[in-house]
Amino acid sequence: MTKNGKMNLVADNLDFDIDFEEKLKNDIKESLIDLELLKEDKEKIGDPDAMGKVILEEVWKQFGNQIGLDMTNETLIQQYDREHPESYEEVGQKVMQDERYKTANKEMKQKQKEGTLKDEYTGKDLKQSDKANLDHTVSRKEIYENKRRRQANISTEDLANKDENLNATNESLNKSKGAKSVEEMVETRAEREQALREQNERANKKIDESNMSETEKRLAKEKNDKRFQDKLDADDELMKKKDAQARKAINRDIVKGVVKETGKKAGKDALKAMAVQALFELLKEVMNALIRFFKSAARTFKGFLEEMKIAVSNFFKKITTFIRNGAMTGVGTIVSEIFGRVVSLFTKLASVIKQGFRSLGDAVAYLKAKENRNKSFSIRVAEVGKIIVAGLVATGAIFGGEVFEKWLIAAFPPLGTIMLPLLGSLANVIGLFLASMISGVVGAIVLNLIDKAIANQQKSDNVYAQVEKGNDILSKQNALLEIKQKKIERTKKEVFDSMNDRSKKAREIMSETAEDMSESLKKIDISKKEIDRLLQSLSEE
Repeated sequence: MTKNGKMNLVADNLDFDIDFEEKLKNDIKESLIDLELLKEDKEKIGDPDAMGKVILEEVWKQFGNQIGLDMTNETLIQQYDREHPESYEEVGQKVMQDERYKTANKEMKQKQKEGTLKDEYTGKDLKQSDKANLDHTVSRKEIYENKRRRQANISTEDLANKDENLNATNESLNKSKGAKSVEEMVETRAEREQALREQNERANKKIDESNMSETEKRLAKEKNDKRFQDKLDADDELMKKKDAQARKAINRDIVKGVVKETGKKAGKDALKAMAVQALFELLKEVMNALIRFFKSAARTFKGFLEEMKIAVSNFFKKITTFIRNGAMTGVGTIVSEIFGRVVSLFTKLASVIKQGFRSLGDAVAYLKAKENRNKSFSIRVAEVGKIIVAGLVATGAIFGGEVFEKWLIAAFPPLGTIMLPLLGSLANVIGLFLASMISGVVGAIVLNLIDKAIANQQKSDNVYAQVEKGNDILSKQNALLEIKQKKIERTKKEVFDSMNDRSKKAREIMSETAEDMSESLKKIDISKKEIDRLLQSLSEE
């Protein structure tokens, strides 16, 4: 059993070495193939068609990018202002002429006739002899100037004439309040009352100095005192309560409107950005295909179709890029509208924000891509740097386009009046092209320099990888030699062991044979003596 067990263990080790040897041979083959591929990759690194192609690519990209951003540049506030150029005076009149205000005013007067009308700011009953007014608690002017209202695309009259914002009060208090907010009235109450008191005293003094009769003076001063008292009767808590109710109703409509309009605009902007980028990319691929076709020696219809297939295939490979940029444009729109009150003050700020989010999306997509995870840190930093540079160049083109547009309109006024569908004025399009061309050239030069730095780093990484791969191959070859050496040594040992075993067996056989012969001889000696004794006995007889 021991001998058999030993032989089985040797056989198992031999099988293991054979398997490992085969694995090493296969690994060395694959490593040699990888090494050849690394050498081929090194030749491809930094092999540009050079600056001309880079510049053309960047100018084309910038122009398409600027067209897309320009089409989505206008904020909701800017759009509302463009579509509703009316002044406050015009809008204020529309509020007062609105049917909702007229209806509420009639109902107020009817209640006053019936003796059931209450002053909402003082808490007192308004008599038939009192002059009652229907006040906009949140003033028409404040609502008109509210940028969030414009962002929500709601008219001033719709908010000003909400039931919660229409409250009856006496005429004196209404006029005293004017366009001021309730908060402003409450905060300045002490100063305002002092000013009203001094005003009333001056008015009464003027009456005393007039030529009116004593009775007329008394009646006139009573009216003054009544108006003064009506203003003093304002109840801060009642006014704040009515103001809170009105603002809650108004803000509820504004919030709903802003969310709805922002969502719609974000979706539209995303689709516009995707459509423009896709269109320009498709045109670029088709143009490149046509250039390749006309450069080819054999210009056949079949060749033309093949080039078109390649163009379409290249286009569809970039669909995810279009979608990502569209999504980033939509996010940029939402952010722009969140800060709409500030963004709307600057013509191109929305485009800058959207470009920023596009660049951020490109950088994140690059870093998340599986094929980029194994690249060296320096290369990834350089590639992200390219994305940032492209974003900065695009930002420069945004403002450059506006400068060129203004210059063109000043120099050639008709260019500002010729409108192109979806794109704006001819001056705008030409300005965008000139800005894109300049920024494209500058961007291409900078990007080319970064590309060279990346190429140098890639070559360095490639050489290092070749050295590592070569060392790996040498290591595996040494391991293979060691296995072969061990196999030779084991074979020798097995031969010597086999010879020893056979020699031992031979000695054992010879020993056993000698013993058998000795026993046989002993038997022969015994028989001889017996024969001699028998012969002696016979002779004696």
